[in-house]
Amino acid sequence: MIKRTRMQLTIRNAAVLSILLISLNAFVYFVMKDMMFSQIDKSLTGVSNQLTVAGIASKTTLQALPSLQTKPSVIYQVGQMNRPVFQLFWTEDNKPIQIPAAGMFGEKDLNRLQPDNFGDHPETVKLGDQYYRVFNGSKETAAPLIYSSIGGEVQVGVKHQLLTNISAEVSMLNRLRMILLLGGFIGLLVAVAAGYYLANRSLIPIRNSMEKQQQFVSDASHELRTPLSVIQAHAELLLRHPEHTIEQDSKHISMVLQETRRLGKLVSGLLMLARSDSNQLELDKRPIYMERIVQDGIGKMTMLAEVKDIILRGEVESSVLLQADEERLHQLLMVLMDNAIKYTLEGGVIRVACRKLAHTVYLEVEDTGIGIQPEHLPHIFDRFYRGDKARTRQEGGTGLGLAIAKWIVERHGGKIRIESKPAVGTRVLVTLPAG
Repeated sequence: MIKRTRMQLTIRNAAVLSILLISLNAFVYFVMKDMMFSQIDKSLTGVSNQLTVAGIASKTTLQALPSLQTKPSVIYQVGQMNRPVFQLFWTEDNKPIQIPAAGMFGEKDLNRLQPDNFGDHPETVKLGDQYYRVFNGSKETAAPLIYSSIGGEVQVGVKHQLLTNISAEVSMLNRLRMILLLGGFIGLLVAVAAGYYLANRSLIPIRNSMEKQQQFVSDASHELRTPLSVIQAHAELLLRHPEHTIEQDSKHISMVLQETRRLGKLVSGLLMLARSDSNQLELDKRPIYMERIVQDGIGKMTMLAEVKDIILRGEVESSVLLQADEERLHQLLMVLMDNAIKYTLEGGVIRVACRKLAHTVYLEVEDTGIGIQPEHLPHIFDRFYRGDKARTRQEGGTGLGLAIAKWIVERHGGKIRIESKPAVGTRVLVTLPAG
């Protein structure tokens, strides 16, 4: 699934980047082409509107004809440079008037240049290996020019054409097109590589989430299977001796009840974490005094502490007020105190302190228990993670308490940190915003 999704994302990202790159290259090419040819076209139109041939008006007489044969072209400002502009005159039936400019082109080229082959706007035509911009002169400047060719035949030029060589511009555009195509190909490769990189980056959270989900399902299945197996085993032992009294089978009944309570606690924790992961669990924040939360928690845990001969002390400032979900904060404190009692040996001390400094509330649970090995500290908030799995199961732990505690703290906008030294004790520090 991950591979297929990565391929789809790569193709989509590459397609988007390629479309953007092709669009940009096409835009650059056509803008450059338009800038070049628009200047040439504007110049040709201006030349046509103020046409003179060797200083003589296009309307001429038979006596003035020799002067028209002296120059094949006239130099004009076309575009950004001075360049020759060739003039062709055509009869009504599209035959070229034999002036020097016409003699520069072969019969095949002249057939291609017939005025009827072009519209009212300048166009590009290739003659041999050269490119020309061709413009049919306006009718106002193409008044009849009478010319007497060799042999005495009189021809009347009623159509007028202007041509200028644009091979340099076409060559420049061809080079630009090749550069853009090469750049586009390289850009396509970069787009594919970038698409693959972006796909990988975007899939990292999904991959991590799936791995955590698979690990979570595996751990949850294992944790649920253990109490169910114990319950089943003791229930089968009860069925083997139906004649026994409750007192005789009290050990098996006690074990079934113990594992049932553990199973219920585990299922409750799983449901809570599942709802929190899907953002279905909302907090009911209200102004509460931490003194009441801490005193209530200590009151509930005092009996458990006394059983193990543990001293439980509370140090709470009476004026600590904050906006929080009372039920969740109580659950947080019970998780921390329960862990402290489980891992503190007889005769130990557990201190629960709460104070306010500026806009931050500090909740601290410190014990003189067995501590946590350094290699376990980075994973202590992972679900189902336990340093001593056998010991935790014996004491009824589910491996979800600290994961739930971290979620409660983070949902309140706070942070939780654990410091521990083996055989010395553990200190849990929770910071919560007071507002």
